[in-house]
Amino acid sequence: MIDRNELKRLFQEANQQAEAHQYNRAISVYRKVLTLAGNQDTVAAECAHWGIGEVYFTMGDYTQALQALESALTLNPREAAYYYLQGIIFTRIGAEFQALTALGRALRLEPEKPKVLRGYGWALHRFGHPKEGLEMLKKALSLKSDDHRTLTDLGLSFAVEGRYGESLVCLERALELAPYDLGIAVAISTVDRYAGVPDARPPIPATGPNLVAPDEEWDDDDEDDWEDKEIGGYEGEEEELDEEIWDDEEIDELEDDSDDEGHIDIH
Repeated sequence: MIDRNELKRLFQEANQQAEAHQYNRAISVYRKVLTLAGNQDTVAAECAHWGIGEVYFTMGDYTQALQALESALTLNPREAAYYYLQGIIFTRIGAEFQALTALGRALRLEPEKPKVLRGYGWALHRFGHPKEGLEMLKKALSLKSDDHRTLTDLGLSFAVEGRYGESLVCLERALELAPYDLGIAVAISTVDRYAGVPDARPPIPATGPNLVAPDEEWDDDDEDDWEDKEIGGYEGEEEELDEEIWDDEEIDELEDDSDDEGHIDIH
């Protein structure tokens, strides 16, 4: 029989190690959870895989992060958080089709979650779909108007489209909300510089600077997620996830537009 108190202690320890930037130790503790859970507690195993994925993501080891997230999704293919983080990683490495597929699945499961809308909106804009991306970022902002991350990403997206006035409004508001964020100050300076050059467009970053931040968690920590799932189980109407938000023609267009490295030239 599984020792529930020991599982809880291990999750607490893993979270503490991750918060202390002891990433390898955190991964080691999560693996102890996997050993203890075995095949008897799939929820604990799922959350441990997610924890491992988040730690590897923070370390910049995207290959290991994706492997861990795939293991979590094998145990629970209806968790938006796993698809979301997959999508962010694929966006960072320039894998357009995989990024939009994963974020589309997250959006289907969490259609009103600002974080998902923001990530998907940035990915759309980054991969050459500025109109759709801007609309999704605007929707994210309408649901959480004081999110400096969304304001920053929206401001950068406006800037790439040459809409410098709207860009600066967003970025200056973001800086008011997060005066400690030097990245926003740099973005304002960059937009100011490009605004004075006719027909100039700042290059779109490979990733939004605030797409995922250390102080932004999905909900609570892994320990709470594990306990919540143990108590509540998996609720909600089953639906097929193989049917994507993007239809086949749109996916073909995406693949045709992208180059080998996943970069898009915006004119």
